[in-house]
Amino acid sequence: MKKLVYLVVLLSLFAFAAPVAAYEPPDPPGAPYVPENVPVNPVLLEQYKEMFPPEVLQVTDGVWVARGYNRDNPALIEGTDGLIVVDPGESIGAAEAGKAAFNAALNNIFDRKPVKAIIYTHHHDCHVNGASVYAGENTEIIGHVNLLSNMYSEWFGQVFPSRAVGGLKMAGALFLDAPVMKLVGDEYQEVPGWYAGYTLGGPQIFGKEGFLPPTKTIGEDTRMTLAGVDVELIPVAGETADVLFVWLPNKKVLIEIAILYEAFPAISTTRGSRQRDPLDYVNSLKVGRSLNPEYLVALHGPNPITRGADEVRKLLTDFSDAIQFLNDQTVQYLNRGFTPGEMEELIVLPPHLASSPYLEETYGSKEWDVFHIFRYYRGLYTGEVRDLFPQTTESEARMSEFLSKGGGDLAKKAQKAFDAGELEWALRIADDALVVNKDNQKSKAYEDAFETKKAAMLALAEQTMNSQARNMLLSDYLLMTDQVDTTRFHFGDPRVAFASINATGVELMPMSTLHRIMAVNLNAGKAIPVDETIGLQLTDIKKNDPEAPDHYTLNVRKGILEVNPPGAGNEQFVINTNSLTWKELVLYKVGPKTAVGDGRVEISGGTPESFYAFMDLFR
Repeated sequence: MKKLVYLVVLLSLFAFAAPVAAYEPPDPPGAPYVPENVPVNPVLLEQYKEMFPPEVLQVTDGVWVARGYNRDNPALIEGTDGLIVVDPGESIGAAEAGKAAFNAALNNIFDRKPVKAIIYTHHHDCHVNGASVYAGENTEIIGHVNLLSNMYSEWFGQVFPSRAVGGLKMAGALFLDAPVMKLVGDEYQEVPGWYAGYTLGGPQIFGKEGFLPPTKTIGEDTRMTLAGVDVELIPVAGETADVLFVWLPNKKVLIEIAILYEAFPAISTTRGSRQRDPLDYVNSLKVGRSLNPEYLVALHGPNPITRGADEVRKLLTDFSDAIQFLNDQTVQYLNRGFTPGEMEELIVLPPHLASSPYLEETYGSKEWDVFHIFRYYRGLYTGEVRDLFPQTTESEARMSEFLSKGGGDLAKKAQKAFDAGELEWALRIADDALVVNKDNQKSKAYEDAFETKKAAMLALAEQTMNSQARNMLLSDYLLMTDQVDTTRFHFGDPRVAFASINATGVELMPMSTLHRIMAVNLNAGKAIPVDETIGLQLTDIKKNDPEAPDHYTLNVRKGILEVNPPGAGNEQFVINTNSLTWKELVLYKVGPKTAVGDGRVEISGGTPESFYAFMDLFR
């Protein structure tokens, strides 16, 4: 039955042969009924309600967006002799709904002017599959140079079955016909049901696809005139590596998606995707801020238009800062030896980000992003030896059954597992016992668990033929039993590691790498109340490379460090030094007071004490 449902749904959605049938959830064994109404979290419900009624919204003169007619919010730009459509929708039916809405609101605009161009912001199906509805014989189809290659590697490729099923489930497509909002007469009303969207999309209209391949591709910043409108297309990266910003310089309108939307960022999704670089989002948002847009149009979500240069800048900045904060704090804790599970409670968003209405966790999740970022940089292994031995589903179940039987605390269960030869279970259970008894390390339970963990680690090291696993087990055994020569090795203090980088590595290190290191070493606890901008003047750069930048602006802003922020304010003081000294300062090879004392650093517009206070913000 499961395979039959799988095939029916896949065929109906992705072969576009017929719309998805209403989902009839079966009664579970022994249950008299399945509830008709599953309550929706009030925050999620209110956000979904904002999608209704569907509406064509004017951004500014000659620019509109159709919100709520399908999963994306297609944008329409009117020129002197034609029209431009951005992201036409998820299917022919969806695009027809959007086109009809534009016609109804704009006096049959498609009868009066031809569509000169269709622009794809990226390859996701809800942004490209309605193109044939809008395209005429001479319509130019414009997309990123890598749009098709990404479509086939990210979607229509080896993982297509998994991604397709994941997408259906993530979007709630299996119960789409039980909506929370429904058209009753002439009004949308809340009715009993399961479906409450997925924050970013309105009602989905499945059906045949009308994708058209690009006739023009963009691989670098490109200015062009389309339908008499000046347009700049800017390749960036975020959810995918084939994103285009659509920038209308004369109207100060930035049209985008896959970089920012009206919810907490989801650096990874539950439907499945390749590992995404969190700093791609940050860098792309920095590009958006540098344009100084007065209007921002997001092609997903209930409130697609943000107006006013200050409001747009704040939204772009907050979204960027939230991602950078999670990235930098995760990397900092990773360098200090913490696992992602331990980081969850330690990483707390700054108050201004935690309270932002644009960063509610209705799509992404802070916890998910922490795990994603950890794995992006470190891989699957968390650094805890228990995780060298992932358990099968059956083994996990059997271990749970083992724990449920008989008396005794976790420490006794760990010893019992060890005695039974279940060494991997013994390691995991002993580890759990150490965690729950961590506040009473002199207790018998803690001491017993410690001994069992030691014994399990040695036994597993003896049995394994895997050299990596053996060496990890024995290394951690020596560390936990204090048998490591700490004069030779330092663990858990990133400063020591950075200071140990050899002279050649320091000399050749790019400034971009150096400033990334500086950013992840920011002490968030000290820096969250701080918003200050400092100048850095490197006195030797122009002598060695006339083309290289010799001045940087360092903005510590409420928990993050941003280098060269767009529109940076006045610098409170300037650090004057040579590039090698600056590298040695950032890498903890020399202290700030020493560098000032021997004349390698001079401060203009401030005092040495202000410089010391600034450098003290970094661990």
